[in-house]
Amino acid sequence: MSLTRQGLANGALVVVAGVLAWVLWSRPGPRPQTPAPRLAPVKSTAITAITITRPGRPTIRLHQTAGHWQLVQPFKARAARFRVEALTDIVDVRPHDRFAAPSRPLGAFGLAPPQAIVTLNHRRILIGRRRPFGDLRYVLIGHTIALVPAEIIHPRRLTSDSFLSTRLLGDHIHPVSFSLPDLTVTRHDGIWHATPSPAQVSNDRINGFVDAWRYARALSVTRYHGAAVTGRVVIHYHERGTSKTPARHTLVIDILATHPELVLLRPDQGLEYHFPQEIGERLLAIRPGARTS
Repeated sequence: MSLTRQGLANGALVVVAGVLAWVLWSRPGPRPQTPAPRLAPVKSTAITAITITRPGRPTIRLHQTAGHWQLVQPFKARAARFRVEALTDIVDVRPHDRFAAPSRPLGAFGLAPPQAIVTLNHRRILIGRRRPFGDLRYVLIGHTIALVPAEIIHPRRLTSDSFLSTRLLGDHIHPVSFSLPDLTVTRHDGIWHATPSPAQVSNDRINGFVDAWRYARALSVTRYHGAAVTGRVVIHYHERGTSKTPARHTLVIDILATHPELVLLRPDQGLEYHFPQEIGERLLAIRPGARTS
């Protein structure tokens, strides 16, 4: 009899445990939150045209052609892809808050007038002021005001110079000779030769000199300020991707200063490229070393 009672008690416990388990399993828990929608329903990779206007400043226009960004207004120059993408990424931001724009004037949000207007393809985004707390900025897109992280976009940094590529030579340039004030480096049968031949200079060092020019990136790029020319570098090159017998082109680069920094001018662009002095030493001379060949 006691065994029967014990069995019944155990059975009851099993039933109770099963009921509790079912209740816990079927009880709705906290549902995962749906991510806030992106600022604009357009993919950043689909943007091919950008227009930027700021009060009292020249209009800036950028266009993408064949995967390369170009500054086309207020002057023409190569644009740095990563700098442009830092701007187009704004459409992927998920705002901290958004609300319908009130009918009253928008001056309280810094949107009347806006600090800047950024048009991505045909979609306009008005950039307002920073909110006093929370490090957020007001933007207006369509009829909606959104709050986005302030570091996403800085209206005062939207200048033409800020988008310039710091690469001195474009990817399309395939050099075949360099003529400097005291040095000429020329490629013959795929091998680079320096004239006059510096003492104790290996082929590796000559190749390193050529690569320093090919991949030179400036710390900053500015419009030409009218400084006097102190020297000149003439580069003969072929354009990459052309026929087997490509045309020979000439690029002239003027030397404006060597100390305390190297400043090179591309007259074809009207742009100055500023390099630290140690980079300048690599671009203007071949450093001696042990000859290996």
